[in-house]
Amino acid sequence: MEHPIIQQAVEHLDEREEEDNNNSMKVEAAFEGVHTPFRYKHKKRSKVWEEYKPIFQNGKVQFAECLYCRSRMSCKDSNGTSHLWRHQKICPAKVEVAQRRQKDSYFPYVLVNENDPVTPNDPVDQIITETLEDINLVIPSRFKSKVWKEFKPIYAEGKLQAADCIHCQKRLSANKFGGRSHLSRHLQTCQARSGRGHNHQKGMFYPCSVPNLKSRGQDELSPALTNGKVQIAEYSSKFLRSSSSGDTSPIVRPIQVVPAHQPLPSPDFPSLKKPRTSFMTTTTDTGTRKVGHETAYQELARMIASHGYPLSIVEHEEMRRFVKNLNPMVYTVSRNDMEGHCCALFQKEKANLKDKLAFSSRRVPLSASIWTPDGAEPTVNYLCLTAHFIDEDWKVRRMIIKFGMFWSSPTDVERMIHCKEACVPESESGAYNVIWDAIRDWNLDQKLLSLTSVGEVRNDASTSKLKEMLVEKKCLPIRGKIYNIACVDDILNSIVSKVQQNILRLVGDLVTDFFVARTSSSLTQQHLLEVISQMSLKCPREDAKWWHKIYFRLEVLLHFKKSFPSEEVVSPEDIKVAESVCKILRVFYHVIEVISSPSSPTANMYFNEIWKVRTVFQEEASNEHGEIATMVMEMQETFNEYWKSSYLWLSIPVILDPRFKISFIEFRLKRAFGTNSANFLSDIRETVRELFNEYCNSMDHLSGDASNGEAFDAVDNDSLEDWDQHLNEQASSQISTELDNYFEDGLVPRKDDFDILNWWMCHTTKYPTLATIAQDILAMPASAVQSEAAFSSSGQVIPKHHSTLSIKTIEALVCTRDWMR
Repeated sequence: MEHPIIQQAVEHLDEREEEDNNNSMKVEAAFEGVHTPFRYKHKKRSKVWEEYKPIFQNGKVQFAECLYCRSRMSCKDSNGTSHLWRHQKICPAKVEVAQRRQKDSYFPYVLVNENDPVTPNDPVDQIITETLEDINLVIPSRFKSKVWKEFKPIYAEGKLQAADCIHCQKRLSANKFGGRSHLSRHLQTCQARSGRGHNHQKGMFYPCSVPNLKSRGQDELSPALTNGKVQIAEYSSKFLRSSSSGDTSPIVRPIQVVPAHQPLPSPDFPSLKKPRTSFMTTTTDTGTRKVGHETAYQELARMIASHGYPLSIVEHEEMRRFVKNLNPMVYTVSRNDMEGHCCALFQKEKANLKDKLAFSSRRVPLSASIWTPDGAEPTVNYLCLTAHFIDEDWKVRRMIIKFGMFWSSPTDVERMIHCKEACVPESESGAYNVIWDAIRDWNLDQKLLSLTSVGEVRNDASTSKLKEMLVEKKCLPIRGKIYNIACVDDILNSIVSKVQQNILRLVGDLVTDFFVARTSSSLTQQHLLEVISQMSLKCPREDAKWWHKIYFRLEVLLHFKKSFPSEEVVSPEDIKVAESVCKILRVFYHVIEVISSPSSPTANMYFNEIWKVRTVFQEEASNEHGEIATMVMEMQETFNEYWKSSYLWLSIPVILDPRFKISFIEFRLKRAFGTNSANFLSDIRETVRELFNEYCNSMDHLSGDASNGEAFDAVDNDSLEDWDQHLNEQASSQISTELDNYFEDGLVPRKDDFDILNWWMCHTTKYPTLATIAQDILAMPASAVQSEAAFSSSGQVIPKHHSTLSIKTIEALVCTRDWMR
């Protein structure tokens, strides 16, 4: 039996009219599952006619049409109405209508008087609440069973289809006709429930009690039940009740119902005392939180790390209002709590990546760069350590594995106060501690291959100390010959910085005068913009390096001259100077763009890019313009120093390229250095052979350890020991010929779509040792930063709102963001 107030509201809201085309008599009926009884002038007064529409012929009722399924049944005076009652019991359409009626009646409209329904224009501040007893009357009876305290209902197309156990997550059928006894039997045998020690204490709150707002997509107003009572915050449904003063105007207030474990509010509806809750949680007891609340914390931490939001966003008033509108019983976590969740997410992802890195390749190249806080003169520098490797699918991967303190000012008292961290002593600053901690933490002591670093790290005294220690511990291959690699973009930036005054003196005023003239009128500005739009060159950012801006302006000037040859832009002598300087800077720009690409190029590409720099220096060293020739020779001196320390690691990846091999290196060096190339080539061949033998020995050592373990229980005196020794010597000889066979095999034809990683993956069986070397060597980076930071004058920076955090939190945010890309 429905509550009289609610029944009255249902009848009033769902009242509709129909008109019979064959009869002037008006029949009142309801559709969409709710209807009111019709009245007609006929002697039949049975209540069954509330469910049927009479069909008249010749002034008499001949048929009865079901208001739900529109079926017509014979209904003469002699037939009676028993068949109509039987049809109502089995009418499928009535069941669906009843379900919709139940859903819509969870929070019905209540009338203050019998004539005026609630409208959206009613004043919000006058809404009042119904009592809990009144609301409970409209809750479906099937959810009042105690078994639903420990099951979560699953809906499909608005119908209850299954029930999930909140303890073991097992799904059982739970349709309308199945009963609930099997759910009770499951609770008696549920091991997860028994393990939690449920004693069925009276008043215990079970998470995920039904109906659940998330599990029932179509039932947006479904309340969550707690011990048979409504657990809900606010709904926009309006309940009205006639006031005691006799005023017939609607009194409108928002519904406010408290959980079962809290007392009811006073009649004059004061604000409830807000319980201390966590984000996505509606109770103060940690044992009663929802099972999936940790997922919500992690997703929020992912959002903050991925977009670089400040941790204090969870305390912003806008965020609090947003969460409160979702569920007023929920309150956001604090900034400190969110910091803990970000660190927990970092540790979770780190554990997964450790396993991935351990099984990815034999050795791992590293790169080290310096980060600074965004803003004024930094008082602290950070060292970012990145691992580069080729995974089991032969795809180049990179990920940050360490973010630590490289240097901090001893006078930075503010940071000591905010972050509660002591400044790094000068004796402990530098790259040694940060890199060595990462090596031990990620178990890379026997997996290191190389370290590509910027000048600040490479020239640091602790870096040389670290290399000596690693060589002494035999952690590096070929005694660390290819360990300390200079970052190419850092070298090129240092080369061009040494001649900054020369470049500005040659083309600085030239570029400035050109752009002043081209922007003096709207017409010339339009011509200038047309030229820039036709160029396939990215415009530098505001914080770009000075030479990048000069190069871009020179390209615009030269393109403008080609597009408008009739206009006298600059003198022919100045054009030649601009072309020479632009030619050098163009090579620098494209080399940095290739080696610092976010797509992580393979190491076989670096030799050819560096060779382009050497070639342009040779060409411009003989320039007719004396000042340009002098400038280029000064740049050549710095480049030659870099070449002497880097030709070895630049050549090895090219040898592993089946399109070039050792013959390409011989061709380049002999043409460049003539008879002096013999020393370079001899050193390269010996290093490749030594590297190959070390990989062979390490693989033999691993296979030998496995065979020794298998033969642990064998008899000491083996009569076939000499035969085994002979087979091992023969196998060693066969392995040593693998490198020779690779050199003797023909070169692979050069194609634009050639994929060197795919080639080695397909030839792993033919060249197993070389494939292992290629998997490690080809992952070596030539740059420690990506192109965006390589062209930026500020380099890699962290946001201001992160610079005041502790180094552990900064590391968690930086690493997590990198891993999610």
